[in-house]
Amino acid sequence: MENTLYYVIAGVTLLFSLGVRQHLKSTYKRWSQVRSATGRPGGQVARIILDANQLQAVPVEPVPGTLTDHYDPSKKQLRLAQENFVGRSVAATAVSAHECGHALQDADDYRPMEFRTKLVPIANAGARFGIPLAIFGSFFGSSMMVQIGVLGYVGAILLTFLTLPVEFNASKRALAQLDRLDLISPDGQEGAEKVLKAAALTYVAGVASSAGYLVYLLFIGGRSLMRKTKPPVPPPA
Repeated sequence: MENTLYYVIAGVTLLFSLGVRQHLKSTYKRWSQVRSATGRPGGQVARIILDANQLQAVPVEPVPGTLTDHYDPSKKQLRLAQENFVGRSVAATAVSAHECGHALQDADDYRPMEFRTKLVPIANAGARFGIPLAIFGSFFGSSMMVQIGVLGYVGAILLTFLTLPVEFNASKRALAQLDRLDLISPDGQEGAEKVLKAAALTYVAGVASSAGYLVYLLFIGGRSLMRKTKPPVPPPA
């Protein structure tokens, strides 16, 4: 029963995640082929936004890979995938501005982002070992192992939930900066919104996946805790 439930949850979340990723890829690909009205490469767009917000000390660097764009709050560095760094498309502009949104959050001491950054090491450990520990605990009838596994994975889920407001807020800041600094046309802004919404769905998928696995952990944890241990056999007289 437990294995069946696990496979059902894993299958549903996998299909949902694959659908969301395919939507992101198609949306990103479409708007990567539409040139931005300003014709500025993503790296320059990011530089303009950062400089306009007194963040001249934050460097903008290209990195290999596709959609590997990110802002590193520990090193105060903004990194863009090579195609977005040099790309002059609406998608490159949107992604670059979004990462600038994270830099602005960091500069403003945005609390959800601070909490997320502090939780990353704990959440990574919980995500890696939580489910296996709970499964083994259930298999061997150890309620303590199940509880530790569930608690560890809850920490990872907390990070995914904190990711949603952080990402949505970064996109909101990005669109506001693009509009304020005249870095995108009205048509381009529509495309930028679609790209950022598609990207946000990937985080929604992550939360849904985490919530599904949590249901599974609570189920096996509840069964483990409800198991009654056999009373000890009294010693012979």
